[in-house]
Amino acid sequence: MTEPKIAIRPEMPVEFAEIHALVKTAFETAAVSNGDEQNFVDRLRASPDYLPDLALVAIEGDVVAGHVMLTRTTIDTASGPRGILLLAPLAVERTHRRRGVGTRLTREVLTRARAAGFDAVALVGDPAYYGRFGFRPSTDFGVENTQGIPGQYVQMAELVPGALAGTRAAITFAT
Repeated sequence: MTEPKIAIRPEMPVEFAEIHALVKTAFETAAVSNGDEQNFVDRLRASPDYLPDLALVAIEGDVVAGHVMLTRTTIDTASGPRGILLLAPLAVERTHRRRGVGTRLTREVLTRARAAGFDAVALVGDPAYYGRFGFRPSTDFGVENTQGIPGQYVQMAELVPGALAGTRAAITFAT
């Protein structure tokens, strides 16, 4: 795997249209897609849960080669909502795939989230891919999904060891 020379930094408003197009194109070839991922990014960005410092782009030259974002979400526990992060979506431009861009973006956004004081992240995605970053089925942490998504795809990771210990909760993903 040849790793391109890329810079990773927070997205800028001038790039929003390019990111929208990147996400749309990236998910056209995804194994699982609802075709709305690019609009989901726009909705997340417009929400109060948007965290500009945790919406990252990978830049090669003057091209946005990849994008990932973390936004605030909650899990519903017996004692009320508990804040965590949602990783959604991760997108890499087709010609940059299998070159480490997605891996670098994921590692960097998780490092930044940990440094910002967040302790857990959830996502819906490929267990074979996200497992290398410490993600496991949410049920391993006592968190059930409420939408009937096959359990192996609903995953969580602790950014702080033990952060989800003893948790009994449900998660519902925004659409």
